Amino acid sequence: MSTLPPRPAIGRPRPRRRALLALAWAAPMLLVLSQLRLLPQDQGVLLELAGMPVDAAGRLQGAWQRMARDCTAVQRWPAGSASWLAAQQALAGHSPPSSQGARPLQVLQQGDWLLAEVVWDGTGAPPAGGAAGPVIAPLDPAVVALRRVAGGLQVQTEGVWSGDTGPWAAPVFIRRWLQQQVPGLPVGLVLCLDPQWPVFAR
Repeated sequence: MSTLPPRPAIGRPRPRRRALLALAWAAPMLLVLSQLRLLPQDQGVLLELAGMPVDAAGRLQGAWQRMARDCTAVQRWPAGSASWLAAQQALAGHSPPSSQGARPLQVLQQGDWLLAEVVWDGTGAPPAGGAAGPVIAPLDPAVVALRRVAGGLQVQTEGVWSGDTGPWAAPVFIRRWLQQQVPGLPVGLVLCLDPQWPVFAR
């Protein structure tokens, strides 16, 4: 009857080796943590990462809004449709002559309420000397709340967003601002707004 040779005993790591292993695992985490700092602001708290402010909470909230929202009651009107053209006409007539070149990027509707993301085309003033130059839009891109009334669509002047939200996550910031400014806007309509203009989408 044969017997198996005894297995070599596996010793426990020495205390110094255990400490080195723990340090190797902890070093990357400590490096990341050393680059983080909380920055309290009027609108909330930012996370400073290597000197750059980041709206980490806003990005998480935006991801959650996209997952949890229900857009079945929201109609997205294609360019050239009757509602898209009606929104374009209302936007163009809001503050002429600057607004006459209204070009909606998207038009969303729920019930009597619409949200339009719009840019403005315009000839702009030529540079000095008459040289050909870039065309300057008369107004900044905007997200505009409109409401259907008896005479057609009406721009809600308190619900016109235009500008940069940095460093806050733009989609979440704009949605929250619209809900504060225009309490009558359906929540589903606001949550289903996914801005397309690069400054608004980041």
